[in-house]
Amino acid sequence: MEYKPSSSVTEDTPGGGAELDVWKRLKDAFNADERGVLYHQYPIIDKAGGRFDRMPDFVVFHETLGLLILECKGYTIDQIERIAGDTWHLKGISQSSATPLEQARQQGFALKKFFMDESVLVNDRQNVKIPMNPFVVLPNITRQEWEAKGFTGPSAPRVVFGDELTPVAFRDALENVRTFDPLTPEEYRAGRAVLSCGQQISPTSTTPPQNPSTRGEISDFVTHRLNELDLKQQKIGMCIPEGPQQIRGIAGSGKTVLLAMKAAQMAIENPDWRIGLTFQTKSLYDTLEQQVNRFYHRFSNGQNLSESNANIEIIHGWGGYNTGPGLYKQIAEATPGVEFRTVSDAKQAFPDWDSLQAAVANEILESEPVPDIYDAILIDEAQDFSPEFFKMCLEALTDKDRLIWAYDEAQNLQTLTSPSPKVIFGVDEEGEPRLDLSGTYSNGVQKTHIMRRSYRSPREVLMTAHTLGMGLLRAEGVVQAVTRQDGWENLGYEIEGDFRKTGTEAVLKRPVGHSPHPLTNQSGGRCTVSTGHFDSRDAEIKWVAEQISKDIHDENLPPDEVMAIPLGKQYKSMGEDLQQVLQETEVGGNCVWNGNRKEFARKGEVTISHTHMAKGNEAMSVYVFGVDAVADTDRYGSLVQRRNEVFVAVSRSRGWCSITGHKTAQSKPILDELDRIVEAVSNPEPEVKFEIPDTRSLENELETDTEGMIATSLSDF
Repeated sequence: MEYKPSSSVTEDTPGGGAELDVWKRLKDAFNADERGVLYHQYPIIDKAGGRFDRMPDFVVFHETLGLLILECKGYTIDQIERIAGDTWHLKGISQSSATPLEQARQQGFALKKFFMDESVLVNDRQNVKIPMNPFVVLPNITRQEWEAKGFTGPSAPRVVFGDELTPVAFRDALENVRTFDPLTPEEYRAGRAVLSCGQQISPTSTTPPQNPSTRGEISDFVTHRLNELDLKQQKIGMCIPEGPQQIRGIAGSGKTVLLAMKAAQMAIENPDWRIGLTFQTKSLYDTLEQQVNRFYHRFSNGQNLSESNANIEIIHGWGGYNTGPGLYKQIAEATPGVEFRTVSDAKQAFPDWDSLQAAVANEILESEPVPDIYDAILIDEAQDFSPEFFKMCLEALTDKDRLIWAYDEAQNLQTLTSPSPKVIFGVDEEGEPRLDLSGTYSNGVQKTHIMRRSYRSPREVLMTAHTLGMGLLRAEGVVQAVTRQDGWENLGYEIEGDFRKTGTEAVLKRPVGHSPHPLTNQSGGRCTVSTGHFDSRDAEIKWVAEQISKDIHDENLPPDEVMAIPLGKQYKSMGEDLQQVLQETEVGGNCVWNGNRKEFARKGEVTISHTHMAKGNEAMSVYVFGVDAVADTDRYGSLVQRRNEVFVAVSRSRGWCSITGHKTAQSKPILDELDRIVEAVSNPEPEVKFEIPDTRSLENELETDTEGMIATSLSDF
């Protein structure tokens, strides 16, 4: 049994004491090994139709009980004057009447409507197979009091009373409505996916083939399964913290999706809030807008975000006259005595600053007091923002300081610092962080989440990305690494070895449970990562074009599910050469740097992107070419940044990844290293063996500030 608590109900909330008591009793009525999920305050309000204006108190989805909606009321028997049909006439409280059972019924119908999009949940008559039953729970009234008042008979509402909330009696009351056979595993999984908000919200839903064979069919299967969110993701996305919160997650763990869900949830529960959702990669505009609208549409029971009065600003971190609104631009224009600077302006004004973003944010911090203009700010790709930017955001927030950021230290393409509380806000005289994000808030919401599971990339793809990005098998020595057991565990790995013993062997493994990718059982045991060495760049590009053409023409993979990422300082010419060769095979290519920076993937065209614009985006089949650029010492950026770029490029894959390079004397070491990596991860139980480095020889040490942190688990809730 899974449990998703509320983050907005406390003892001080009107009726909150009764709800929290029923929540505890309801959990006690189920066993841990049952197949079901229980929600307190499921996020759906009928913004479109107006049939109900609050969230269901409790939603139960269970393999033998179906869908149950429970409305909790803290009334005493004296406060219910009479019941006429669905209307309860009340006295002695602020409400004069209520329709609790009808409200629960309408909430249940709204949820059942989403089941219609799953063919496995619909019968031949196009009706939802899963029954829905509403209840009213009255913890402050006994059955004897109810019957003495005459509220009985065939038309009486279905009620559970305070003296029926023992585990056995409560369960018996819920069991009494069961009129159907238990759900099959497939039906339960489909219904569970719908409630998790993982199901795509669209007028129709296609069921993927049961035994996919081509890459196109496998893509449908994988995409369908990847849309499902597990309960941990839901808890992060649906719970609103009382203050700052950080989400540390590896590539593909769903950080962007969860920030979008959280922004939509905030807007539903707090329509008067001004919410900023910001990011660095301009090509993420479409993705974030689609995700936020998707969740808002769901939580509002069908209202589009553009038609609502929700105040969610999905804006770039900087902004500009061509880019449009940006978080820095909004704050600068609202702060007295500060003038917004474009990037060109900032270059002239702050020639000595390494980070222009930090410079303009610092200018705001040193000016007049920054006005409180946002109730919540959510930052995606937080590893790309400076501490000054975070402090600027904090100053622009109301007194709750509801600043929420998500990041992956390994995807940092600009600096070598991670956006941890110590780095952002500093430490006190005793070395303790000024902002402590350990533990939980009073409403039970964790201040820090560590997300170990990667849903997007198959296990061997992610292991290749990490091993190559860190240089664990580099002949000249490891470039950057995690040097503590708990650090590796935070990334979802098992590590054997003693990091105090430099030069000894460490063995790195990744449990299947931390890479629950659908392709694991669909690839026929074949590794989804491949490599290639070529005597010339032209030969490499020709081969990549041929493979892409096969993906599309032979494997029926949609062109926009293919991404090609050229590396190195010649990425534009390499990408445009590939585009030209693709045209000869009747395949269109979209070089993203030539068009609208807010647009990334175009339907019917292969996406050709450099790493910075690819970050945050994904595709089923990814071709990373020009990997020899990692060995190009004349190229801009440090060795760590070049390695991080490769990590980002490889981890864009939701399925297959091909990594190629031009073979020269200079590039031979990186190509040989790549072959060793793919050989290691191609085994049925992949493992990477590497020599434990001396920390003094590392260019960068990762996961250094996670000591004492506890990864999120279901028991924490």
